[in-house]
Amino acid sequence: MIACHQPTAAAVLFHFDPATPFAPWTVIDDPTMGGRSRSQFVPTDGGTACFTGVVSLENGGGFCSVRSPEFSPAAAATGVQLRVRGDGRTYKVCLHTRHMLPGTSYRATFEPRPGEWEDVRIPLSEFVLMRFGARAGVTPVDPARVTAVSLLIADRQDGPFALELAHVGLVETVGGGKTTED
Repeated sequence: MIACHQPTAAAVLFHFDPATPFAPWTVIDDPTMGGRSRSQFVPTDGGTACFTGVVSLENGGGFCSVRSPEFSPAAAATGVQLRVRGDGRTYKVCLHTRHMLPGTSYRATFEPRPGEWEDVRIPLSEFVLMRFGARAGVTPVDPARVTAVSLLIADRQDGPFALELAHVGLVETVGGGKTTED
């Protein structure tokens, strides 16, 4: 038997076209816990947004993050898609639901190649429930409850980072797919 792949489409949640108003994202860095890392998330004139800053391991720190405005859940979502240009460092994309405890999110790791645009697709099945950096359970992501996305760098490396985004979206399965016999 050969399993045919189901076609997918990406529903863009956030794009950074300079002709549309920029919905501000919230920066949450380790100074909230005594650290010294700092970051920003700003639109560019080229229709992208940049998550940039400096990670510092001083004072027990070591992370920078930025969280999207809330959006309406998409029950048909099967994954997340990011169009990014990275710097070779390791990042996490995090999914948030309403009523999660602080520091809790579903996380998946990605490492974009330095200086190249690429589409990163991560199935929801690869996201792990985490709380303050430790696994918090095995509950799978319920896409019908996801209301925000964030980006996180916490790779235990001091120094500057830069991740440029063209868009953030949800991958949705289209049609029913089928299995055929050989």
